[in-house]
Amino acid sequence: MHGSDGTRVPGHDHGGRRSRSYDRRRFLAAAGVVSAGVVSGCLGLGDDESDVLGDPEYREGRPDPGGVSIEEMPDLNGDLTIYSGRSQPRIGELIEYVEAQYDELTIEVRYDDTADLISTIETEAETPADVFYGSETQSMTHLKDEGYTVELPDEVIDLVDTGSIDPDGHWTGFTRRFRAMAYNRDAYDADELPDDIFAYAEDERFQDEIMWPPDQGSFQAFLTSMRLLHGEEETRSWVQSMTDDQGVEASPGGDSALAQAVGDGEVSVGLTNHYVVRDHGGDSVGLAFTSDDAGAMYNVTGGAVMADSDDTETAANFVQHMLSAEAQEYFATTTWEYPVIDGVAPLEELPGTDEFEPPEFDLNELDDPDPTLELLREEDVL
Repeated sequence: MHGSDGTRVPGHDHGGRRSRSYDRRRFLAAAGVVSAGVVSGCLGLGDDESDVLGDPEYREGRPDPGGVSIEEMPDLNGDLTIYSGRSQPRIGELIEYVEAQYDELTIEVRYDDTADLISTIETEAETPADVFYGSETQSMTHLKDEGYTVELPDEVIDLVDTGSIDPDGHWTGFTRRFRAMAYNRDAYDADELPDDIFAYAEDERFQDEIMWPPDQGSFQAFLTSMRLLHGEEETRSWVQSMTDDQGVEASPGGDSALAQAVGDGEVSVGLTNHYVVRDHGGDSVGLAFTSDDAGAMYNVTGGAVMADSDDTETAANFVQHMLSAEAQEYFATTTWEYPVIDGVAPLEELPGTDEFEPPEFDLNELDDPDPTLELLREEDVL
């Protein structure tokens, strides 16, 4: 491969394929790239407990997970590079666990903000990433639409419930996270809160008592779903009422700071993802859900195989490992997210999805945030 001046680009062989050994040296030296092995013990996985996966506090008393075990999946070997929009504290233990199962496997992970990873891929002549680990569907759909990914094999797609996969088969969800209303238990009981997202813009109880994180991708995806489900006019009216009538406050630090503010009583309710109560707020924060509207929409974390990978088969097999019984149990008990396979239940601390009604829509439609961003800027929210 050649640059615009006609010179040969370093690190590429004469056939146009970048040397994988060059990639690995270069990206090991880059900021944000770590070997999976260096995260040992970050969530309780140590040398004396190599067979332990997940948070012991929440694993206790749970039935053995159903689904397909890692032992029944194809072996992994060789070198894999993963670009991860999910943070090392969230998934580092799991990736280390998978790597430890195979003597001939080496995994390198580049952890970074999802948007930055997308920008990196778009500026690379040929990405060294074998797998993209997305923190939401927007990023994976964007990569698919731009031709950066390949279709996953049926044995991967068939493991996942139909609402959590790309209809074209280019990405699969690993976990689901639902929008929810975090509330201060000292201020309300769950049954006192509306089950209609639009009521929060009208109920006088919530004046100067609501917080949202408008700069977060998950919030913007929620508002995009509101536009898709309820229309541009109704969405704009809701935003205007929240800002003008209810005096909604912007979180100073995303969903985490929002949950802490709710727990501390600075506000009584906040729009967030359901799993943030795992890390913040303690017993003072509860979760309430709306029903069959954008307030109960869900998004997925997930994975896609990159078209530039030297070994798309091994990359797809890694994606399959994220859908194993062990991995799904890890997600349920460690990140408090909802599994995407049959046989693994969410934590008892979380409501079952039969207790509220998420709306139905194509997650690929969340790919274009520009109209939502324009609306937020026009209403001086961003």
